[in-house]
Amino acid sequence: MLRNSFLVVLVGALAVSLVALACGDGSDSGTPATTNGGSTQAVEEATAATTTEHSELGEYRSRAGSDDAASVEEALFHGMARAAVIQNIEPNSLGVGGERFRVKRNPTPPGGAFVYDPRERFQGTLRFLVWWVPLADDAAPLDAYPLNSPSKLVTPNLEFPARAGVLDPPDANAVVSYVFLGQPMPTQTPVVSRSRGASPASTQTFTVREYRIYRALIDTPMSVSEEVAYRRIARDFNTTPEEAQRITERVQGILFRNRWLGTPAQEIRRASDWEGESR
Repeated sequence: MLRNSFLVVLVGALAVSLVALACGDGSDSGTPATTNGGSTQAVEEATAATTTEHSELGEYRSRAGSDDAASVEEALFHGMARAAVIQNIEPNSLGVGGERFRVKRNPTPPGGAFVYDPRERFQGTLRFLVWWVPLADDAAPLDAYPLNSPSKLVTPNLEFPARAGVLDPPDANAVVSYVFLGQPMPTQTPVVSRSRGASPASTQTFTVREYRIYRALIDTPMSVSEEVAYRRIARDFNTTPEEAQRITERVQGILFRNRWLGTPAQEIRRASDWEGESR
């Protein structure tokens, strides 16, 4: 708002100067030219243009589901990014169809936008659905990448950025914190170093077995209800459905609070008894 007011004043001042030059008679009589009418009209026209621009941007933002597009062009990109994700959604038991999806700008290189579902719980389980859509050449179609396992399950035909060969993709943990918690995106993601079998810095951790129980639920097809999934997991891991659900929610909570959400190969390394297993 402050910037727009400044622009209006600047345009008005410029208009005053131009009208004064246009109205001068070229003589040296020293009689000032009358400019009030011209400057008022210029300010009114500039104000109307600014209002129209804001109205148009707001309309495009609304259509695109954009949180923060700063221009009509960016709002159009956000709309295309949202569509790039929605068109890859497969039928699922979570009821995710894309109609609630929102889009937020990626404020750090390499840019692009994050498409996400603002809901955080599905059937009582904490899940964050978020995709990254990088910028592309005008003639090239947009690529969309799921940034965590729940998102991958909703769009199974889309690949994780690393598996697609994308260099320096956004860190999934940082994106989840930025999109869902309102935390700023770091310009550089700190590299977490762990020796083989070392325990994570957090006092809370999980075992490889507990992580496998969590993964079993995450990897269950969306067509299977969670009630049935937990019964199957309980049978496979010789536990109860209630205990399987408790472990699943605990592991996911630890991954989220520590910003460890990522690919399965990255997540399992956080287990206290991990010994080089990849899955």
